[in-house]
Amino acid sequence: MANIPDYMRDFDLDQDYGFTPVTSKPKDDTPSVDPKLVEGTNLELSKVKADVKDIKSMMNEIMEIVNEKETITKEIASTEVKERFKEIEKVILPFLYNLAKSDEPYIHWPNRGPIIKAQIEKVLKLTRG
Repeated sequence: MANIPDYMRDFDLDQDYGFTPVTSKPKDDTPSVDPKLVEGTNLELSKVKADVKDIKSMMNEIMEIVNEKETITKEIASTEVKERFKEIEKVILPFLYNLAKSDEPYIHWPNRGPIIKAQIEKVLKLTRG
């Protein structure tokens, strides 16, 4: 990569997160279903609802963590804590960098659930010990 930001210089940018920038939306290979046959259930709406449910669940977990930790008033002085934050950066920043490195309008990201869950586990391991 030619234009790597300074903050990304020491990170592993070759990690495969399972998504690929593409110029157009991938063709849907699933067979079409007549909505009348599904008794009024909108499959796309049910998928969105499931995704929203997953996001809400993750947000609730995050909010629980935030609520457990009241206001942080001390400056981070511990070398161990600073190292843990660096390790967290090494997990999160390459992931976000890979998401943003292409200007393609769509991202094809099959099987993202296990990949995201693995990243969540890495972050939780670093933050909770």
